[in-house]
Amino acid sequence: MTVVDRYQHAHVWNVRPVRRRRSVRRTGDLVTGLGPTIAGSNVIMQLAHPKVGHGVVESRVDSGSAVKHPIKRSRTTGTFLAVALLGDDADRAYVHDELRRIHDLVYSTEQSPVRYSANDSRLQLWVAVCLTKYFIDQFELLYGPLSDAERERVVADSRWLGTTLNVTADQWPSSYAELQEYWAAQLETVSIDPPVRDLLQGLSDLSFLSYRLGAAGTVAHKVFGRQMNFLIKAGLPDEFRTMMRWRWSERDEQAYERTLDLARIVDPAVGKLMRALLQAYIYDMRLRRRLGLAVF
Repeated sequence: MTVVDRYQHAHVWNVRPVRRRRSVRRTGDLVTGLGPTIAGSNVIMQLAHPKVGHGVVESRVDSGSAVKHPIKRSRTTGTFLAVALLGDDADRAYVHDELRRIHDLVYSTEQSPVRYSANDSRLQLWVAVCLTKYFIDQFELLYGPLSDAERERVVADSRWLGTTLNVTADQWPSSYAELQEYWAAQLETVSIDPPVRDLLQGLSDLSFLSYRLGAAGTVAHKVFGRQMNFLIKAGLPDEFRTMMRWRWSERDEQAYERTLDLARIVDPAVGKLMRALLQAYIYDMRLRRRLGLAVF
């Protein structure tokens, strides 16, 4: 009996594998120019865990809010990803301690509909597994499925996405098969409550920019919001589209294929730039630390 891989993006089944592509030795090799277009999709997956979603919505740490400080949040998220995948042990230890300090401030109150702590390793495991999917998806959507050996290397290397947070090494899936099992089990428990959905809708169509940028943010929402929302919907598994109450048609699927055709053309240049940016985040963090400037 064939087991359906629910972790792999469904559209990958329609992607013709590219014969000549770079080999994947570690998770950082998966970074492509498509990444920024599906980053929002991954945020939705992360926040679909009720405790993660309410933790973000109710967070009292305004400095980390994507709505109130979108540029800073983008930089700090990029720094975490870069350090987890490309940093050394000292970099990871520093980021681990900083994130633990910040997450100590994010916990549920008596009014919260669910009990949570942002430092709960079980919640961080879910986030890290979602992030691993983010890297795999962006590569496979452009170049076709990874080989079995590449998948196992990526799963092993992606443990740093978890352990740079609070996830212990023994919590991390030991194989791609175990990763699939974990994902399938979690899909039975995720849901998106109205307050979380409202936040995610605002992030997806860029209407959140009005909070920070005023009239300019409203213009960005009107001009680019529909296209961004389409790309984010495209990056989601069907289960999460349903939770967001979004529709996805065959016509949408065909439009996304045309988008991917264009992305494949520009990725050799844009993807190289994105991988360089990941390294730049590490240099920026090290320089900030040396100058005594805040990183997070």
